[in-house]
Amino acid sequence: MFFEAGRSGKWLCIFTACAALGGCRQKIAGPAPLYAVVRFENLSGDASLEWLGRGASELLSSTLSGAMDGPVISSSAIARLSPALGPRPAGTPGLSSERTAAQLAGATRVISGYIERTAGGLRLTSTQEDLGSGKVLSTITVVDSSPLKALNGLAHTFSAKAKPFQTSSEDALRLYSTAREGTPESAGAYLEQAVQADSTFGPAWEALIQFTLSRGDKQGAETLIAKAREQKLDPLAVATLDLDAAVLRGDQNGRLAALRQVSAHNSGDTVLRRSLAESESAAGQFAEAAADWRKLRDVLPSDPDAWNQLGYTLAWSGDYPGAVATMEGYARLRPNDPNPIDSLGDVHFMYRKYKEAADSYLQAHAKAPGFQEGGDLYKAAWAKFMAGDKSGADATFAQFRKLQEKADTFPLVSADWLYRTARQKEAVAELRGSVNTASAPVKPAILNQLAVWELLAGDRAAAAKDAEAAGPPTTPANLFIRFATLPSGTPTEWDARATQMMSGPAVAGVRKLAVGYALILDGRKTEAIPVWKEISDGALATDFALRAVYTRLIGEQPKFALLPNPSNVNPFAAVLDKL
Repeated sequence: MFFEAGRSGKWLCIFTACAALGGCRQKIAGPAPLYAVVRFENLSGDASLEWLGRGASELLSSTLSGAMDGPVISSSAIARLSPALGPRPAGTPGLSSERTAAQLAGATRVISGYIERTAGGLRLTSTQEDLGSGKVLSTITVVDSSPLKALNGLAHTFSAKAKPFQTSSEDALRLYSTAREGTPESAGAYLEQAVQADSTFGPAWEALIQFTLSRGDKQGAETLIAKAREQKLDPLAVATLDLDAAVLRGDQNGRLAALRQVSAHNSGDTVLRRSLAESESAAGQFAEAAADWRKLRDVLPSDPDAWNQLGYTLAWSGDYPGAVATMEGYARLRPNDPNPIDSLGDVHFMYRKYKEAADSYLQAHAKAPGFQEGGDLYKAAWAKFMAGDKSGADATFAQFRKLQEKADTFPLVSADWLYRTARQKEAVAELRGSVNTASAPVKPAILNQLAVWELLAGDRAAAAKDAEAAGPPTTPANLFIRFATLPSGTPTEWDARATQMMSGPAVAGVRKLAVGYALILDGRKTEAIPVWKEISDGALATDFALRAVYTRLIGEQPKFALLPNPSNVNPFAAVLDKL
């Protein structure tokens, strides 16, 4: 079916596949589509219209947000993903250059198009494609005398609910889009002209602020934020300014509050929502993070990461039944994937449901024996041990040994297992016997692990000898161990040593951690409490291992059991066990 609505100065629209558009669409069961508008291609032969390719994606993604039968991913979200995929060569069609970014953002439908000149003015042709099937759902053509009129006509053809764009100034949009497409050297001047052309155009202010920050001019960015606040900006732009200001102040609480506001005004920005959820988890706001992961899961119902992260954040928030139900839903979504069952095992383990954890880990291993190089056997062995099934634990670990014993780092894993399951003498003998046959990268780790165990046994001289033999520290853990083997001292002396030995900016951030471990390994657990309180308060909320040290020092049990990790044995795990 074709429809023609006037010519000569009025916009012309021709559309096909009417059922795919708002006025003719019937509701279909299932998740709502997620739209992305990619850069249009300039086929006019007129280089002065090159900006319009970017301008089309900017205007349409903004005006159609909230106007379609599903969310629309913002142009800025696509832009944040695009740099990782490489720059877009000039003149490259938007569909080919930004399609991958749209898919990474979770889009299920892509709106693309191209620009031509006709006798009646500019002709914009836009195609809506279903990414899953590759089918073209609709094609729309609009003709008008000016770019901005043509773009607005295209938006309203897609949806009668299309909202006004942030600027009615074609010059402002042209300058802003040119800056987005141009070189860093020219971007600043174009953006300054854009905010002069329309001082209420929020995206141009935000781009100018970010450009100024990229030049290292923090004061200049603060000045621009103040100037922008004097303008009558839309709510999204105001929230974005609040975010910029909070970041410049280093105000994490303010940053999170602003992120929530920006996300609320931009529901289709899945990239931003993901960043918000991750930031909330790092800050310990697990219930809020779970709410945002749930929103992402609802928008991206086939995204395994959204399911997985939702399950973990529900667990961290204290909702064990919700976490289990989510991981089971994740498993139904991907029945051949071992990861959902492995994640379910983690949830059980964290809540000390060790039998259920062992069962889940073994199911995951049976589904895919090569998953995590057999790591589910290691996790199952620990779950059985914690459940009191020591013989079953050893049998499962023996299965893991068959898969891993040729790995360079396996002596560390095997000895750690023996030591922490109450076979210290066998552990030390096994690890000591592997020193001469270990590869060059692994030998220092073996010697440093022996040093930790010797400190726990009260043999500081032997520990110092092994740490010296390990050579110069090449990792933070090895640095902490080397430091902890110094002669016994008071807390003041340990602080002074740390300040002297770790004065450089590269290690300043780990100085407190070195002192914390040194005090524990020096038998000064009471004096270590205030140090670990500071460490715990400053750690990411998801760093459960560091927080568990402080919790154990004050005589309490950590809220969650720490998950076993076969790929990264913690040399201080035995320290935590003995607190």
